[in-house]
Amino acid sequence: MGIAVASETADQITLIGPQVPPFSWQEEGNVRGINMDVISQAGQQLGYQVHQQVVPLKRAFSMVERLPNVLMVGVARTAEREHLFTWVAPILPVQVGMLGWQDSAHQQSVDTNQSLAHDKRQESPQSRQPHVRAKLCVHYNTPMEDWLKSNGETDYIAVTSEQACLSLLAEGLVKHWFTEFHLAQFLTKKSSYSPMNLIEQEVVMQTKLYLAGPLTMSSTEAEEWRMTLVAMAQRGEIDKIIARYVADY
Repeated sequence: MGIAVASETADQITLIGPQVPPFSWQEEGNVRGINMDVISQAGQQLGYQVHQQVVPLKRAFSMVERLPNVLMVGVARTAEREHLFTWVAPILPVQVGMLGWQDSAHQQSVDTNQSLAHDKRQESPQSRQPHVRAKLCVHYNTPMEDWLKSNGETDYIAVTSEQACLSLLAEGLVKHWFTEFHLAQFLTKKSSYSPMNLIEQEVVMQTKLYLAGPLTMSSTEAEEWRMTLVAMAQRGEIDKIIARYVADY
């Protein structure tokens, strides 16, 4: 990879990221997200012809390792991942923690009226409660699951999508959803559930999402990316991109 002088001869680069809105996701064939937009703009300023893909996390790791001119967008640093990449620069800070679910007063009223009218049967509160499967839900193979393991927490369900955790939480099948707060709010707004019911209970960790490259990436190239991102932040360009997706980030 390198800096091109003209667009016709520009080096091509592929940015890959996981399906984690509002940071990176694919919708109706289009790749979107804060991290994707930030790094795409940085790449264009460096003279690259930029391509984007959203792929599962495990495949993304393999692609950075195996394929030329591939960078991963929006990956969190962990002890297990530290030796896998050249950690080029942080893109965004994120807040990760526990979320709960509280039914609205309207929904509670509807549920009460329905239960009283249902065949006029006397049901105990326990009989109407769904069976809680676990205390926590977490996305499989993420820093959140690593944190649970390192802190000796075993009462959790690890699933293959954040949407699955949302459904389990909203249906009362888990007590808490352990994830990034902006991601949780974004997914809930896009779902059939009311975001008013989602409760941010406790911040567990504050971390950053990084731009990561292969171990073969030169220090000169990494520094070019870092300096470009610093300049974008100073000009307010990154804040403008964030505002397209999240208010009051």
